[in-house]
This record gives sequence, C-alpha cells and structure tokens, in this order.
Amino acid sequence: MFATAEDMKARYGEDELVQLTDQDGWNAQAIAAINVKLQTASSIAEGYVAKYYAPAPGRALPPLLTELVCEIAYAKLHKAPPEAIEKRETRALDQLKDISRGLIKIDQGKQDIPSRTGAVIVPDRQRTFSRDSLGEF
Repeated sequence: MFATAEDMKARYGEDELVQLTDQDGWNAQAIAAINVKLQTASSIAEGYVAKYYAPAPGRALPPLLTELVCEIAYAKLHKAPPEAIEKRETRALDQLKDISRGLIKIDQGKQDIPSRTGAVIVPDRQRTFSRDSLGEF
C-alpha cells in the first residue's frame, strides 16, 4: 500500500475518520475500514504508475503518491461525497493519469538502489535506442 491509516489520520484528523467509519473511536475496526479504502486506492494508483514506479524494499515512497492515494481513499470513505471532495478525487486521478503519461515524475528520475553486503552494483549505461527515444517512430 502507498499510504497507511496513520497517514490518513495526519491529513484529515482522527475525529473526521472515526465519523466516516461509523465507529465509537479510533479502534481496530476504524483502522480496518480505512485500510480497505486505502487498499482500493493503492490498487488504482498502482495501475497508473506501474510503468514508471515500482516500490522496492529500502526505496523511499514518493510523498506525492501517498497524498494522491489518501485523497482517493478519503473520497471513497464518504457514502455521498460532497462536490468539493469529488473534485479533489478527480484532481488526484488526473495527476495519476499525468504520471502514467510521463508528464509528472514521482521519483525525480532517479533510482535508489538498496545496498547489499558483499555485492558490487554497477549501473548500466544509458540506452541509445529505447521505447522513450523511439516513441515517435
């Protein structure tokens, strides 16, 4: 998942999330309900960004991706989201589409290679002909 219940809590507040999950307080049931929506939102986001970003152990998660997933999950927590919430979800989905088109780079174009003991990692040279460089042909 690209976000956690704690990420949602930090963005929207505990009281708001408890109310949206129909629980008495911040408990296991509220967290579980939030995690279901976060899983759905993460799956949507993963479908868009899989071409350009693959999460790996030791690799930092882009903050933009966490924010977009939280926006989608927050909208999905509402039974009948207000227009402002729907617009925020639409904006988040539009940004994911831009990521899928390569218009927005979420990892600033760099790859964090996790270190391994006893292994030598040599980066490969830039390819002369690739899908990106031959896109117009």
